[in-house]
Amino acid sequence: MNLDNRLKGLREQHNYTQDDVADFLNISRQSVSKWELGKGYPDIDNFIKLSDLYEVSLDQLIIGEEKYHKTAVYHSSESNHKTTGDFFVALLVAYFPCIMHALSFKVIVLRKATPFL
Repeated sequence: MNLDNRLKGLREQHNYTQDDVADFLNISRQSVSKWELGKGYPDIDNFIKLSDLYEVSLDQLIIGEEKYHKTAVYHSSESNHKTTGDFFVALLVAYFPCIMHALSFKVIVLRKATPFL
């Protein structure tokens, strides 16, 4: 279905006249008629207002379907939230070899600098 047919279909589905839509958008009835005849397109502001008027997403209004719609599922009984403790444990595990190397290097330098240790 083309945009012009979709605009006309949504208008008729909601029992609006072209004058009703034009009044809602503060434009002329002729502009709405041009859109429905495929001789022009609404600007982005009017697309947003039309999606509100017809209670559809911009995807549904412009292309006729939800292109990237994903349903979010939340499980309240399961928690996948990371805590600050998890962060510090991961940080320690990641940098433990570096820390140990730095400490051993410091001991070697101290032994060379002070022979009576």
